[in-house]
Amino acid sequence: MSGRSNTGASERLNSLRQWLKRVPGLRPLYLVGRAAWRCARDIGLNAYWQAEAVLPSSSRWRRRVSDVWGTQAQQREQLCSGEGTRWLDSVDVLQDYVFPQFGRRDWYQYVADHWCREPRALGLSLCCGDGGVERNLLRFGICVSCEGIDISEEAVRLCQEKAAAEGLANRLSYWAADIEAANLGRGRYDAVIAWMALHHVRRLRRVFEKVRRALKPDGIFIVNEYVGPVRFQLPRKQVELINSLLANVPEDLRREAGGDIKQRFLRPRLADIVDRDPSEAVHSDRIVPLLRRSFTVVDCVEYGGTVLNWLLDSIVQNFQLEDPAHRAVLERLYEAERSALASGEFSSDFTFVVARPR
Repeated sequence: MSGRSNTGASERLNSLRQWLKRVPGLRPLYLVGRAAWRCARDIGLNAYWQAEAVLPSSSRWRRRVSDVWGTQAQQREQLCSGEGTRWLDSVDVLQDYVFPQFGRRDWYQYVADHWCREPRALGLSLCCGDGGVERNLLRFGICVSCEGIDISEEAVRLCQEKAAAEGLANRLSYWAADIEAANLGRGRYDAVIAWMALHHVRRLRRVFEKVRRALKPDGIFIVNEYVGPVRFQLPRKQVELINSLLANVPEDLRREAGGDIKQRFLRPRLADIVDRDPSEAVHSDRIVPLLRRSFTVVDCVEYGGTVLNWLLDSIVQNFQLEDPAHRAVLERLYEAERSALASGEFSSDFTFVVARPR
């Protein structure tokens, strides 16, 4: 991570602030600016300029993201087997909270039933990771064959190995490239799939235009995404809601994998997020607004995660639904999130969209 530009920006901002304080006639401007900054901090807006300030250069960004996603592709098998520690890694949370919003069907079955009753001839999966999405597209009859693209050569190698191991090498093909720079062709694909991929994209407009051109006129764009606050910089009201609910979860259910008790949710430090993965949630809350400019949305399910994603992170593995007490706690959390979203004060942090090119 390059902290030089971030440090310079902070020093310049501090110098300006001190100058405004010293000049008597400009002190009101200083006070207004300070109040605006604190408001922006509370609702997470300052993540925009801070995020850009700590981004590495493009070449370093690609190398770092490639390394991160190569490692994560190797770890994905554990997450896909229901043994992970995030809310969507839990089979129980999926079956009892998420999938009922899709008619009690798996995401893939939902797509097959509603939008791919006849298999699409050729699909493209963006940021394909370990290849699990592409194999499911074939397994559920959504696509006859599929291509996958990922910035990580290691991820692509893993995809190719798994496709060969399952006898799918003749129907699945992969290549390593940055989707922001890759040529996706014109009118080539019957479906393009972005599965938890777009919140890692910096140049959303460019990628959406590439996807629009790459789709056939009757093609569909399937998007399953985190669309919450940029860089996970949640507004204060959301953090307070999460912590008020976490406080009522029994201590034995708040034990993290390392043995510590999860006492409260803390909004992550921006620099830590970027250091871990420079692409993480870089423009996440702009995904749907920008997508609507290039595509016609024909299906949209906002399925939550505004509370559950953050509260259950690192502790969801403790909940055993065969235990009535555990089930009761989860049901209370489900209802709390439903009520929060229904109030209009909060929006869904995750969404599922099917769109057609304009």
